Amino acid sequence: MKIQKSRKEERLNKLMTAFYDYIGECHIDNICAETENLKEEIDKIEIPETLDERVYRYINSVKGRKSRQRFIAKFRNTSSRVAVILLALLFSLITLTLSVEAFRVHIYNLFFTDHKEFSNAKTMEISDENNAISGWSDYYFPAYIPEGFYIKSAREIEGIRVIKFVNDDNEYIYFIQTPNGTEMSLDTESGEKREVKVNDKKALLTQKGDKNILIWNNEEFSFHMTSNLDEKKLIFIAESLEKK
Repeated sequence: MKIQKSRKEERLNKLMTAFYDYIGECHIDNICAETENLKEEIDKIEIPETLDERVYRYINSVKGRKSRQRFIAKFRNTSSRVAVILLALLFSLITLTLSVEAFRVHIYNLFFTDHKEFSNAKTMEISDENNAISGWSDYYFPAYIPEGFYIKSAREIEGIRVIKFVNDDNEYIYFIQTPNGTEMSLDTESGEKREVKVNDKKALLTQKGDKNILIWNNEEFSFHMTSNLDEKKLIFIAESLEKK
């Protein structure tokens, strides 16, 4: 029993590691995007020409060796505090939550259901469709993807398959396929929800901020698509699904 328990714990740790890697990647993507926005704002700041003059006057006003040492010590103390704050902020961003922009998987049932075997978590970073999902079977893939999009990542965890498409204009598509009955938790809180049609079947569309979340299913699988594309393109992509 101890050996079996140890093996389950080892498999759980591997699965958690893969999952945290994915979350970390999503947070890093968000941090990079925000950094670019901050860079644009910083570039717009105009530094007055009188700044150097004021700094020189202040330095000249510091008389004597002891005064200069106190000034340097104060500067170093302030820099250390800033460094600590930045490190704490970075750590909190990486370990923030198990919720990513596109979806939140309900982990309790995934990890604590009595499985006879746990399948391996697969993580790949590629831009070629054939290499990304060559080992998959019994899955659906959009026959239509807008021009310029390519596969950035493809993952499979316990039968849940996630493909991320991106383009050079910071547009993205998260496409998720899960077996019917799989419990998923999507970030649709405070969004505007309404019913739409995908291949003449009922589907749920949620508009939240600048992103759209589309949920639908067929006889085999449930599908989730999150994107900053408009509603019409999202539905068109959904209706183009083909089984591979």
